[in-house]
Amino acid sequence: MLATDRGIPGAATTTSARPLVIDLAYGHTTIGAVGGPDVTDLLEAIDADVIVAGGVRIGVEQRWREVFAQMIGGYRGPLLIGHPSTWGAIRRGVLTRAAGSLRPDITLVPRAILVARSHADATVSRCAVVETTHRPTHHCAPVPPRWGVQRLRRGAAGWEIEDSAVLRPAGSTAGDAAAVEEAIDDGVEAVYVDGDDPAEVGRAVDLILDHAVAGRVVSVDRRLIARWGSRVAHLEPLDFGDLEARVAASSGRRRVELTRWQVLGAILAVAMLVVGVVAAVALTRHDRPPAPADHRVTQGRTSLLIPTDWQQAEQSAPSGATSSSVQSRIVFVAPEDGSRILLVQSTVRAGSTPSSVALSLRNRIAQRGDDVVSEFSASTRFAGRDVISYREAPASGAPIRWYVLVEHDLQVSVGCQAGTGGDSVDEPCAQAVASARIAPA
Repeated sequence: MLATDRGIPGAATTTSARPLVIDLAYGHTTIGAVGGPDVTDLLEAIDADVIVAGGVRIGVEQRWREVFAQMIGGYRGPLLIGHPSTWGAIRRGVLTRAAGSLRPDITLVPRAILVARSHADATVSRCAVVETTHRPTHHCAPVPPRWGVQRLRRGAAGWEIEDSAVLRPAGSTAGDAAAVEEAIDDGVEAVYVDGDDPAEVGRAVDLILDHAVAGRVVSVDRRLIARWGSRVAHLEPLDFGDLEARVAASSGRRRVELTRWQVLGAILAVAMLVVGVVAAVALTRHDRPPAPADHRVTQGRTSLLIPTDWQQAEQSAPSGATSSSVQSRIVFVAPEDGSRILLVQSTVRAGSTPSSVALSLRNRIAQRGDDVVSEFSASTRFAGRDVISYREAPASGAPIRWYVLVEHDLQVSVGCQAGTGGDSVDEPCAQAVASARIAPA
């Protein structure tokens, strides 16, 4: 169902705690999951003073105000408007003034942030958003095309754009590789490609897959933007009004008067109590048994450090593996929460290098044609080692982060999987990878 001149169908009485996302995209708008009006002409005219609409000359800002009013209709909940990521302050200002004249609670957000929020899972801390379509269109744009790249980092307040670049395909293998490496650095874990032309998006995905270190390169699904574009991590401010109301309501026999100073005093008292408890715990910590030390475990030609109290078990080889290609598959399990470190040793062809093994792994992952393995990186720095890395989503349990070493014609894969207790497996995982030693045959 398309939006009408009255805005979102049925929105006149609608409110929502989660902001509704209006995605301007490249002109073909969406209002949540509903199709909106075509604003391609308005995006193209963002730098102009006036535009002709319905045979009438009208100010661009005024026209944006009318379109926003049509989109919003009677919707009373919070709103996010996603605008082209490359737009600067002047272009954004036109939208800000038009939206702000209607309602003060409308937030404008670069589309790259909406894409990162909606497409990156919790394990991704850095990503890139590549946009192959630009509005306004530069009709004298050079050939081959120029694609905008936004590099983003996840912080305490959510996703933020940390840098921008332009990716210019050179038309040659060496030139394309250099262009991709310059625009998308090795620290990027996932790349999301968006644009108005699916064929152009496909070309960008293929080019980046061929030359980027990032393991996951996919096209953007706009349905995810509508559903998850408003997702953001934030800290709720302390609301004195709510706190006062709750305390007053808790007394049924007498009225309790609380001022903000009294509330602050109560908060400080609680904070002092917490500090006292922490200090007491620190003073008595020497009575507790120390954390179990790591000990070196040797399996086949590989040795590594594992926490002493972790239990060791042998697993069957993965499906499709042969006895000649996989020497052993060992799992170490934490007794408290079931966190696991997996050690898989596989023989490889004589003279194999990390680069050749990475290429083979990449091809095998591509042949799978599913989402079980993602975020493949041919070369990543982890725990002081240069490793191949990727993420596996098993049929059950938490995702497994794999780190692959290649030495002496042996491929050693160290997998790290968090348990059920919520404790991080990062420390024992890093220790295992950093300490791994491979003996010659």
